[in-house]
This record gives sequence, C-alpha cells and structure tokens, in this order.
Amino acid sequence: MTIKQLKLFTVSYLLIPNILFILTWLNLIWATLGFVAAVFSFYSFWKNTTKSQEKVSALRLSKIDGSTIFYLFIFTLVLGVFFSLGNFGLGQSYDYFKHNTIVKELIKKPYPIVYENETRYGILNEPAILGYYMAYYLPTAIICKFIGMGLSNILLYIWGATGIFISFCWLYFLTPKNLNIILVFILFLLGATLFKPYLYAHYLLQNIVSLPIIQYFIWPSGISFNLINIHYSPQHHIVTTVGVFFVYYESFIRKDNKFILYFISLLLMWSFLGAFSVGIIAGFLVLYRRFANFFSLANILGGGIIIFIMATYFLAHFQDNRFSGFIWTFSDISGYLYNKPLISILALIGYCLLEVGIYLFYMYRLFSSKNTHNDKLILLYFCAAYFIISPLYRIGFNNDLAMRLISTIKILIFVLLISTYSEMLKSKISIKFLRFYMIFTVILGIFSSMTTLKWDKVPSIAESPTINKADIPQEIFLQYFAKKNSFFGKYIMSQESSQKNNN
Repeated sequence: MTIKQLKLFTVSYLLIPNILFILTWLNLIWATLGFVAAVFSFYSFWKNTTKSQEKVSALRLSKIDGSTIFYLFIFTLVLGVFFSLGNFGLGQSYDYFKHNTIVKELIKKPYPIVYENETRYGILNEPAILGYYMAYYLPTAIICKFIGMGLSNILLYIWGATGIFISFCWLYFLTPKNLNIILVFILFLLGATLFKPYLYAHYLLQNIVSLPIIQYFIWPSGISFNLINIHYSPQHHIVTTVGVFFVYYESFIRKDNKFILYFISLLLMWSFLGAFSVGIIAGFLVLYRRFANFFSLANILGGGIIIFIMATYFLAHFQDNRFSGFIWTFSDISGYLYNKPLISILALIGYCLLEVGIYLFYMYRLFSSKNTHNDKLILLYFCAAYFIISPLYRIGFNNDLAMRLISTIKILIFVLLISTYSEMLKSKISIKFLRFYMIFTVILGIFSSMTTLKWDKVPSIAESPTINKADIPQEIFLQYFAKKNSFFGKYIMSQESSQKNNN
C-alpha cells in the first residue's frame, strides 16, 4: 500500500456513509445536489492524487509491504475483539446500548426515521428525527435491510475495525524511520500522557484525600486515551486520528489545501464535534499556508454543500442540558471554584504542566535549536495555546466539546512528539529523562486504562429495545434526536419517506 492508495482508501471510507445518507434521507433536489457535489469532488481528489508527487522522504517508507499490512490487520482484529466492537469479546461499554439500539432502529424503520408523538424525559413533546453520528451505523443498517439482522453485529465490527485499521496505517507511514514501531503504537494507544492516571488515585486514596476539582478539570483528557476511545466510541477515535493524520500530511507536509475543506465535510457525519476540532487544526494550517490551493472547485462545491447539509442536520438537534452548561449547574462541587480558588488554579496549572508540558518543553528545545524546524516550532506554539485553553471549556461550556478538543490536539502533539524523539536520538540533547518519562507514562497509562475500561453485558443489535418503547435505556439521550420542525426537517429532508413512519 502506497500513501496515495491510503489517501484514496481513507476518503472512500469516509465518503460511503455520507453518500448513503444523502441518497436515503434527503428530498430529490438536495439528494441530487449533494450526490453530484460529493462524487465530483471525490473524482477530482482521485484524479489529483493519482497524478501527484508525494514527498515520501517525510514518511517512514514509500510503501507498506504485504506482511506489515497483514500484521496491522491482525492487530486491529485482536483489538476489535478485546474492545468488543460489534458485541464480540469481553463485553462492551455502556455506550453500546446506544450503538446497538440506533442500528436496530435504522434496520427496522424506513428513512428518514421520524417519531411523531415522542416524549422523552418530559422535555421532547414535538415530532423528532433520529439524529446522531450515523456514519458509524448506516452502512451496517442498510446492508441488513436486505440480508436481515443476523449478521448486524459482525458487520458493525468489520466497519469499525476498518476505520481503526486505516488510522494504524497512517500512524505507520508518519512514524520516523529510526523509531521502534512497537513503542510508538504503545504510546499512541495509551495516550502518551501522564497526569490522567492521578485522577484514578482517588480509588486508592478516597478515605484520605478528596480532589473533586482536579477530576473535573482533567476529565476531558481521560477519554482521549485511544484505548478508551476505541472501547467507548470508535467513531470518535476514527475521526480524531484519521482526521489529524490526513490534515497534517496534506496541509503541513505537502503544503496543499486543495481538498482539506472537502475532507473535513466528510467527517461531520461521523462526529460533529470531532470534525469541528479537526477543523480548527485544518483552519490554522490553511491560514499558515496562506490558503495554498484552498479555493479549488472541489473544496468549495463538495465541501461547502456537504457542510451546509450536515450543519442544518446537527443544528436542529435537541440540547441535553444535563450534560452541558457551566460546571456549577450540573456537578456535585457547586461553589467549589469560589470556595477553593487556589486549588482550582493549581489543578489547571498542574494539568497543563504534567499532561503534555514536559513533551512540549523537549519539543521546543529541539525545534528552536535548528532553523530547519521553524515550521514545526510555529505548529508547536499553536498546540501549546490550543491545549492550555481547551480545559476551560470543561468548566464553562460543554464537556463533550472539551473532550473532543483535548483528544484531537493530543493526536497532533503525539505526531510532533515522535518526530522530536527521532531527532533527539541523533542529536546531543539528553533524552534520559524523556525516556524515563515515556516508560513511566506507559506504566501509568496501563493502570489508568484498566481502571477506566468497563466491560458490560450489552444486548446484541437484534435484542436491543426500540426507541419508542418505555424500557429504552437512558443512554439514548436527547442529543440523539433532532427537531422535525427545523430548516433541515422542512426543506432538506425527504417528506415522502417520513410519511411511512406514521403508517
């Protein structure tokens, strides 16, 4: 597999559910417009990629051989079983109540799925559309409409594992030649961070000391462990990893933004907040590259139309206020910020310094010592600013957004980190402490993962309840519904198909 083939594989994989959604959920005018724009942009991307000159010198190798692909494939399958993608293996996280229920709804009901007389938690009293990150669910559901529900768990496993496999291939290409690939994969899966495990010290020290404010400051970082992301929400892992890898390679290494907007538009249906956070990185790089090739027809036409469709779809969603808002409106530590301001400040400083602060310091020492690393130094400043600001969202806006912001920037920091470590192996800068720090990270990362991951018995897709039943699990939050009485519901969604839900 060459980098060109990986790029085409990546965009094809992300595009498929977007096409399926456009053709099955939208009215004739918007379905035609969206389909033509998406296919035209993909054709332009395919044509440009096959003719482009890739900078293979910046990659670990020019081509991943068949044996390595086989090992990555087996590694992905083992992880998939370990984390129970598709309800196999040790058991699933509670998130899969939601996953399996939504897949069942998508299999059994005609599209678009509308609930005309739905009441949810005494708040939702108007017609609603099933609305969530359906890119992870839709291909499995549509296939099972024709072959039955029996293979649905297997297909969901294959679809999720394919995205994880793509992220591993990108990681392999972007890893420097002189690094041990096993170490890179371990650090990548464990998050390459240190401070998060201290959160779980309360399991051991709960009778000695209570540190609630630290928990709320660093909670978003916890979910950013790739092991945890795969277990709880593989669709978010796919977007953050594949998204950052692709944008970093195209915009930063190749200095070409011709298809960046189109690429970001394909991420929205996978994870709206994940796409937003990857889009911040892409936006910075586009500005830094002075819009190099950005105003291409593929970007403006394909990217613009798909972003508009998905934006109207997700902006119609109901807000689940239980999980957003200022921290004192929903947490158990009301007033803590006011009563213990010093502890609050120390928690934030400690979080920033210990989470990735040491890595940022070593990267700065290297990038500022060589003129050839000016680009990476500027990117490092961006990462530092992004990382320091992002925890503030946790206490003042939306915890899901904070979680995706943290997850995404850590992927970019990790890409810079492995490049830095590779350079340090050849330089005079001492790396003894950095090596110790990385070993310590692995040990604490394993501890943190084992105290975080939970394997529960979850009903298979066929055994999951339907959303309009009274015994639906509370994992189906309001955020998984959109308003039918919205711009999307009135002018973009297919009305003919929605009538079938009433019969």
